Amino acid sequence: MRNRTNWLTVVAGLIAAVIVVSAIVQAVRQQSWSPLFSVSWLFALIVATWPRARYRCLPRRRQAR
Repeated sequence: MRNRTNWLTVVAGLIAAVIVVSAIVQAVRQQSWSPLFSVSWLFALIVATWPRARYRCLPRRRQAR
C-alpha cells in the first residue's frame, strides 16, 4: 500500500508540473497573465493534499514528563 501511495504522489506531482509548465508557456505566447490565473487554484490544491501537510498544522501532543 505504501508503494502505491508513493507512486501515486509522484505521478500527481508530475502531472501538476506539466500543467504549470504548459500554462507558463501559454502565458509567454499570449503575453498575458490570464493562463497563470486560470491554474492558480492548482497550487492551493497541491499544498492542501500533499502528504504529511496536515500533520504540520496539528498541535503537538503533550508528553508526560
